[in-house]
Amino acid sequence: MAPRVSAALLVLLFVVLPAASAATPLAGAADRPAAQSTGSQELTSQNTTFHVRLYANGDAQWRVIETFNLTDANDTRAFEQLGERFVAGNSEENLLPAFRAASDGASTATGRDMALTNVSRDYEVEDGQGRLVLSFNWTHFAAVSDGRLSLQDSFYVPDGTWLNGLEEGQSLVVSPPPGYVLTNSPQNSYIDSGNLRIDGGPSTTFERGDLNIVYESDQNNGTSPGGPLQTGDFPLWTGVSLLLVVGLVAALLYLNDPDGFPAVEAGSTDSDGGDALAPETTAGAGASSTDEIDAALLSDEERVERLLTRNGGRMKQARIVKETGWSNAKVSQLLSSMDEEGRIDKLRIGRENLISFPDEDVTEIED
Repeated sequence: MAPRVSAALLVLLFVVLPAASAATPLAGAADRPAAQSTGSQELTSQNTTFHVRLYANGDAQWRVIETFNLTDANDTRAFEQLGERFVAGNSEENLLPAFRAASDGASTATGRDMALTNVSRDYEVEDGQGRLVLSFNWTHFAAVSDGRLSLQDSFYVPDGTWLNGLEEGQSLVVSPPPGYVLTNSPQNSYIDSGNLRIDGGPSTTFERGDLNIVYESDQNNGTSPGGPLQTGDFPLWTGVSLLLVVGLVAALLYLNDPDGFPAVEAGSTDSDGGDALAPETTAGAGASSTDEIDAALLSDEERVERLLTRNGGRMKQARIVKETGWSNAKVSQLLSSMDEEGRIDKLRIGRENLISFPDEDVTEIED
């Protein structure tokens, strides 16, 4: 039996290219058999990742990684033979012609001078897996305007799109340049370790405009990646305003309790029923005012933690977006950062994320 590699990736790239002159010769390539004729070992592709790393000038480094499970020494030898042919450009996993056709079509559709440079092929064997890696730099892949990177037309060709879907086991991953934040993302995408990710499946299809992915420099929107402003970004006028607010709060507390300042904690209540309490109506108004001021002084991470505390330690991500009034992109990036720091846990349930404190029991999920 001849070694077999998955033709899914070939079918994806060759079929989606339009029937333009540059793509027509490639269309027939998808009909080639998926079998390799060097030995008797069968190899099956497990998954394929299209990883796009963006640069501020609009260029993108592409890495197409196809992964195989290697169960024994025969698998390993068969994969190494496949890897040698892949590096030499002689295997059916050679996708470079398809990407060059896509680049030519996208260049025509967008008017940007695109080219594929620094092409390299490699293979690696590690921990029972073999990987074929195609890498190249795609110049002017993203549209650049005033610190804004847009990928919407990057997938265009004159009469459609060169990427019309992802199959089961295929994923598109996009990484932004340092200092850029996601401001628009497609449906069915999510944030994984700071990267935008779309996983393939039977219903993962794209039409023109569907892959509307936009990043903006944090200098444009006044935020730093991952959430709140960092030390060097804190404006002087903001610090002065904060001091004035703190001073006003201190004065109000002193006027209400001349014998001393009561301890103020977010979400805390007075349990001893002492004489320091003001009349009922005044106390209610004061508590509301203090809560609002406290929220204004909290960092984004602390606001999320406060919401979780008030909701039993767990919330759906969509509810956090609703209660904070922040954008989906900001909440996704903030929660990913907090998850990496161990401050929260994210659990994927269908198309939604359940956010909880670490070690929180999430066996009973509210609708």
